[in-house]
Amino acid sequence: MADQAKVASIEAIDSLRVGITIFMERASNALDEAGDAVRRTRTWLNDEQRSYWLAEKRRREKKLDQAEQELYSSRLSTLQTTSTEAQMHVRRARHALEESEQKLRVLKKWARDYDSVVEPLARRLDTLRDLVMSKYPKASLQLTQMINTLESYAELSSSQNPPPQVKEEPGNPST
Repeated sequence: MADQAKVASIEAIDSLRVGITIFMERASNALDEAGDAVRRTRTWLNDEQRSYWLAEKRRREKKLDQAEQELYSSRLSTLQTTSTEAQMHVRRARHALEESEQKLRVLKKWARDYDSVVEPLARRLDTLRDLVMSKYPKASLQLTQMINTLESYAELSSSQNPPPQVKEEPGNPST
């Protein structure tokens, strides 16, 4: 008979519905966290890191200027060891300045390319969010309706077919 359902456990369906509800909450929280991480990273790149490396570059430029002045002073005094040490300080300061300039170039590239690299991936999160926020609640509602229908069916079935009464035999009381 194709028009009959064979349901082994209404509790199993309810357990699935509860599992879907828990998954929706956890997935929604995880998607919110991922979206926040994308926004925080963009802010970090555009604001915090940019400010940091611009300040670092200025600091390193001052350090290079100071090292060059010390080198110039040591050359005027004609002390060989001081001049060599001053040249080493100038090289280190120049290297540090170049490093900060390289960091700023990389940072500028990332800030420029961030949206084109990250946004396609973030849109996938939006697609998943749509699934979690629209499809899963509908599935949960359908499972709730299914449970109610099956419980009504089970009640109707049990009221139409009462359980058989146990007949007591004379002389053999059951209690």
